Amino acid sequence: MDAFLSRDYRPECKYGAGCYQKNPEHKSKFKHPEKDDKKDEPKKDFDFDKENEVAANKIISPAKKRLLSDESDIEETKKPKLHEMSEDSQDETNTEDEVDSVEEEEEKPEEQAIEESKEETYEDIMPASPTNIRDSIKSKFLVSMPEDFYNFYDFCKNMNSSNPILALASVGLKLCGPYDVLAGNIPPTAPRSTKLFLTHGRFYYDPPELCTVLCEDEYRTGLHIGYFRDSPDCKPVFLVSGVEVEGAKLTTLGDNMFSALYHHLAGQMDKVDPFMRSKMAKMMEKLKLWVNKAMMVGNDSLNLEKKTVGMKNRDRAKMASTFHGAGMVVPYDKKTEVGYREIPETPANLRKIIRNVVEAETEKEKDLAFDVLQELVTNVQFANDEGDPGMGLELGLDLFSFGGDRLHNTIKHLMGVAYDLLDRDQFGQILTCHLERRKKGEQDSFSKWREEANK
Repeated sequence: MDAFLSRDYRPECKYGAGCYQKNPEHKSKFKHPEKDDKKDEPKKDFDFDKENEVAANKIISPAKKRLLSDESDIEETKKPKLHEMSEDSQDETNTEDEVDSVEEEEEKPEEQAIEESKEETYEDIMPASPTNIRDSIKSKFLVSMPEDFYNFYDFCKNMNSSNPILALASVGLKLCGPYDVLAGNIPPTAPRSTKLFLTHGRFYYDPPELCTVLCEDEYRTGLHIGYFRDSPDCKPVFLVSGVEVEGAKLTTLGDNMFSALYHHLAGQMDKVDPFMRSKMAKMMEKLKLWVNKAMMVGNDSLNLEKKTVGMKNRDRAKMASTFHGAGMVVPYDKKTEVGYREIPETPANLRKIIRNVVEAETEKEKDLAFDVLQELVTNVQFANDEGDPGMGLELGLDLFSFGGDRLHNTIKHLMGVAYDLLDRDQFGQILTCHLERRKKGEQDSFSKWREEANK
């Protein structure tokens, strides 16, 4: 009889030992064998390492439980609502009961200095390049370049046949990134490392969706222009400019290289001296003439519009603005509201939460700041479980745009899982390489071998 009474007939919680719930009602309703058995054990006295705990409890990429519709129309005026979270998803309205450990990276200046002094090794050597130059560029940067990319190179060769890379030097710019491959400007002595190519021309705040193709002829402010695309398998949606010293903000410039450069120069006219203004005006006239000739022979892909119909359609499709301002698009079904849910914080509050983590001075401050951020990371886990990877991607992009080495592990995890669920694995690979070599300043991955060749 005693054995019968002592038997626990509660159903087992489907999350078992991994259950995050601390709600007494949930505990009384479901059986948690491992955790229940440990309640009476004496607590061990040890220093708690938050980063190690996170490594052990990282959110595993869930199966894609629902199909995300790429072809579903997105209502322009309707913002997707937050899903109601049930007890089965281990969520309650009181988020204070869901605090889990957040990844954090200890700042160790001495160790960092030692690591930087070590010679960088390259074990990710690429196979021989394809003979077709377009395939060669794609193999190195994981994205295809559009037709206007090659048209613009012809434009530069027309101005400087001996060195097209420097054809824009008169206005303080040069071709970079994939153009170095097209122009044969990669030193033959440089290792054919994947991470060198994926970070070549990639500035500190550049998300994986951005591929830089123009930058300053000499680094001054970190100004650069590049293609922005929502998926690695799709064509770019537009080109944007960024200025590294001013942060992560991206400015849209048009849907092809000619319109991008034209509107960039137009925006700089009032900021430069008369001498440079005259050079910029001449370059803008050359761009106009080239585009007009192209249109006369039937090339309608080139234009000088700053915002095309396609760009306006993309604006209607974006789910969130993100901190960098270029926005984010993920497959979203408006009927089932599957694919994306909003971050339950205003942009201002989210910036404050992130700032508290990055600027925390003491261990206690840092732990408290990470605990607040962890509530959002936990919400992302629930969103991923229910087929809404857009939330994790948005949060990861916002952390990335804010910047800070302390956030890198969390960024890598959030965005890595999101890209995996969205079948954007190339972006995940770019992100991993970028975080490993992320720094501010000149972004020529092959400068070391250029200098050696010029000696």
